[in-house]
Amino acid sequence: MSAEKDVAVSVQGAPERRLIVYAFSRVARVVDDYALIALTALRAHAERVVAVVPAGTMPENGAALRAITDEVLVAPSATFSPDTYRWALSQEAHLDDTDEIVLTGDSWFGPVGDLAAAIDRAASDEAPLRAMVEPPHHLPEAFPDAGYPRRPSAWTWTAIRRDVFLSPALDSLWPSLPASRDDISTEREFFERAIAAGIEVSYIHAASDFPSSDPALYTPLELLDEGHPFLSTAMFGLYPPLLDRFAVVGRRIIDGVVARGYPAAAIWQHLARATAPRALYAIGGALEVLAPPIDTFDMDRPLRLAAVVHVGDIDALEGVLDRLEHLPVPYRLYLTTTDGRRAARIQDLVEQREDVRRTSFEIRVTPPSRGRDMSDFFVGCRDVLLAGDLDLVVKLHTRRMRRKTDNVQRYFRRYQYENLLDNADHAAGILAMFQREEGLGFVFPPMMHIGYSTMGRGWAGLKEKARSLADELGIHVPEDSVSPLAPYGGMFFARPEALSLLSARRWRYRDYGRKGSARFQHLAHLQERMIVSAGAELGFHSRTVLTPEHASISHTALESKTDYLFSTTRGWPVEQIALMQRAGSTGHGGVVALARMYLRLNHPRAARMLMPVFDLALRATLTLRFARRGVRTTVSTLLGRPGDLDR
Repeated sequence: MSAEKDVAVSVQGAPERRLIVYAFSRVARVVDDYALIALTALRAHAERVVAVVPAGTMPENGAALRAITDEVLVAPSATFSPDTYRWALSQEAHLDDTDEIVLTGDSWFGPVGDLAAAIDRAASDEAPLRAMVEPPHHLPEAFPDAGYPRRPSAWTWTAIRRDVFLSPALDSLWPSLPASRDDISTEREFFERAIAAGIEVSYIHAASDFPSSDPALYTPLELLDEGHPFLSTAMFGLYPPLLDRFAVVGRRIIDGVVARGYPAAAIWQHLARATAPRALYAIGGALEVLAPPIDTFDMDRPLRLAAVVHVGDIDALEGVLDRLEHLPVPYRLYLTTTDGRRAARIQDLVEQREDVRRTSFEIRVTPPSRGRDMSDFFVGCRDVLLAGDLDLVVKLHTRRMRRKTDNVQRYFRRYQYENLLDNADHAAGILAMFQREEGLGFVFPPMMHIGYSTMGRGWAGLKEKARSLADELGIHVPEDSVSPLAPYGGMFFARPEALSLLSARRWRYRDYGRKGSARFQHLAHLQERMIVSAGAELGFHSRTVLTPEHASISHTALESKTDYLFSTTRGWPVEQIALMQRAGSTGHGGVVALARMYLRLNHPRAARMLMPVFDLALRATLTLRFARRGVRTTVSTLLGRPGDLDR
C-alpha cells in the first residue's frame, strides 16, 4: 500500500496533527523522572499526548503526569500488551482529525541528541507504517528460573499514517494476546502482519545498517551516533551473565549516554526501582576503585554528617576513632554500647582525644540484644535518622566475632574500615560521590569472599521473610534471586532519606529477640539484606567501593576461585551457570544430594514429585541448627557472658 499523498505537512516535514500514545508497562510509587522527561520532550511534537497507565496504578505524582499530557487513561489490564494501544485508540474520539498516530512508551531513556531532527526524518519517509528502529527477529533468551522471565515492554516508536489507522485492516494487525506469561507479543509481530497484508513498512534505522541483529541492544551507542534519539531500557532487565556473553557493558553505555547530555540521575533512579539491585550492580558496573587522583570533595558544598558507632569491643574503638578523623567535614558522633561500665570507659577514651571536626559526641547505653549494631541503629538511634538535619550517616561497629579466627577477624576489620575510611583522600572521595550523584543512597564495601562463604547463599534462609517485610513496607523492587546486594559487614555510608522506609517503622528491641524470631527469624540480618532494596524503592541506587590494594587482593582471589569453579563444566559462563542452577544444590556432596541433582537434570518430573521430601529434610536440618544456636545463646546469657549478644 502506498503512503497517503494528501496528508498536511509542516514546514519541517512532520505531520501537523500527531497523536502520541505513551504506554506505561510499569508504574510503582511514582512516575519516574525519565518518563516525565520523555513526555515533556514529546509534548512539543504532538497536537495531543495520551498517557496510559496499567490498571490499579495511579502514581503519587499523577498531577505532574497530567500537567504534561492531554489525558491519562487507566488501562483495563494491569499488564501491558499491544492490546493496550488498541484499547487506547478505541477511546479516542477525534481520530478523523489526526494525520499520524505514534505508539510509544516507557521502554527508552531520551531524548538523547536532537529529537526534532529524528522525528522530522521519520516523518519525511512516505511509508504509511514506520519504526525508528527495526525490531529484532528474536527476543533475547529468557532465564525464568533465575528470576529473568520475558517481560512485556512498551513499543519504541511506531508511527501509523491515517490511511492505515482509519482502515479496517488495522484490526488485523494487532498481535494476538499471549497464551502464557512466557509468550510475549512484540512490535515485530505488528510489522510482520502489516507486510503480510501488503502495507509498506519502513525502518528509519534498519538492522542491516549495523553489525548486529539487534542494534538497540548490542550497539546502542552506534545507534545514537546515527541520530536515533532513544536508549532502550531492555538491556537492564536481562540476565547479567547473558550480557556478559555478548560483552554488553552497561556502565560504558550509561556513561556514553550521559556524555551526550542525558541526565544520569534519571537513568539511575528508574533502574534502581525497576531492576533487581544485584543485577543493576553488575550491569551498571557500580563498583568504584578510588585510586589517585580521587575526585575532589567540594568544600563549598559541605555535607551534614553523623557517625553512629556500636561498640562491642572497646579495644578496637581507638582504631575506629582514628579512621573518623579522615572525614573532611564536621560530624556528630553517636556511640552505643550495652554496658554502663563500658560506657564510662568509652567516655574517658573519647574525651582524651582531640578531633577538630567532631562537633559533639553522645554515648547511649542500650539493652543487650541479638540485634547488636542493627538494633542500636534502627531503635537506639532512630531519632538521629529521622531528625531531618543530616545529609549523610556513616555506620560503623566494633562487633566481636568469637567464631572467627584471628586472621579472618583482622581481615574483616581491615576490609571494612579501609574501604570506607582508608585515609583523608579516600574519605573525601566517597563524600564527593554523594555530591556528584544526588540519587546515590548507599556506599559500602563489596561482599567479602575471603575468609567467608557468603557468596551464593547471601539470603541465609531469609528470602521468604524478606518478601513478607517488603510487602509490609511497600517495597516493589525486583528481588535478587541468589544473594541480595547488601552491606554484609554492617558498615556503610547512607543518606538518611534512603533509609526512611526502614527507619520510619517503629522497631522494638524485642523484635530482635526470641519474640520476634517467629516473624522475622533474625531481624538484624534481615534488615541488613533489605537496606538496598528499601532505598531503591525510593529511587536511590547503591555503589560499592574499594581501595586499589583491596581491589587487587579481591579480584585475583575471585578470579582464581571462579577459574576452579568453572573447570568441570563446558560452555560460556551463562551456560555453565544455567546447568549448575538447573542441577540444584550440591548439599555436602552426599548420596542424597547427588541423587537429587541427577533427578533434576535427567528426570525433572520425578524430581518435582520428590522435592517436597527433600525440602522437609532440609527444613528439619535448619530448624535443628537454629535450635542449637538458641541454646548456645541462652547458656551464654545465663553464664553472664552478654558479649555473645554483642558481637
